[in-house]
Amino acid sequence: MEEKIKTAIEIAMEKAALLEDLSDEEKEEIENRKKLEPIMSGFYKNLLKPEDLWNKLKGEKQSILKMAQVNLIDSLKFNLENNEMKRRIKAIIAVESLKKDQKTSAIQQGLASIENLIKRAESEKSQVQEQFKKAVESNPQARNRVIEQNGAKMVLKLSVEDAILHNPQWKQYISEFESRNEKEFTSIIAQVKKYI
Repeated sequence: MEEKIKTAIEIAMEKAALLEDLSDEEKEEIENRKKLEPIMSGFYKNLLKPEDLWNKLKGEKQSILKMAQVNLIDSLKFNLENNEMKRRIKAIIAVESLKKDQKTSAIQQGLASIENLIKRAESEKSQVQEQFKKAVESNPQARNRVIEQNGAKMVLKLSVEDAILHNPQWKQYISEFESRNEKEFTSIIAQVKKYI
């Protein structure tokens, strides 16, 4: 059975028919996304600073401002590089300053909680890592790793860092650490979104 190839006109007419079925809110959302996509893309590619984003969104509809902020908040991740985290947080606050009903202090407080969580987590992780390092340094056997190659067992001497990375207790700690902090991070993000 031969499939019919659609012409550009047929495709355009189908899209127009779909658009007619959409509510005004859905149409506005589609328009907002089209307008916002290249702007946000420029920001994420580091072509725009938070101030540039502010300038590009100045005078835009509240719905576009909210969409930009949600986009930025959704881009925040627990393991995001510190400078990039600060840049995105600054952009969220900059966009908030363009809104009619601003909730800047509540949003700043929530975003500060994210930064505090990350600082606390980094501090905890480095303390635990230091404890593991001392334990490995005081026990030379902990740096040995037995591997099998061509039927023969070989003992490898690992660096202190590699010995820590291969340590089952370290792996367990990291798994629990990431799970716990991701959960708290997600909870804070959900709180911040309520103010957008």
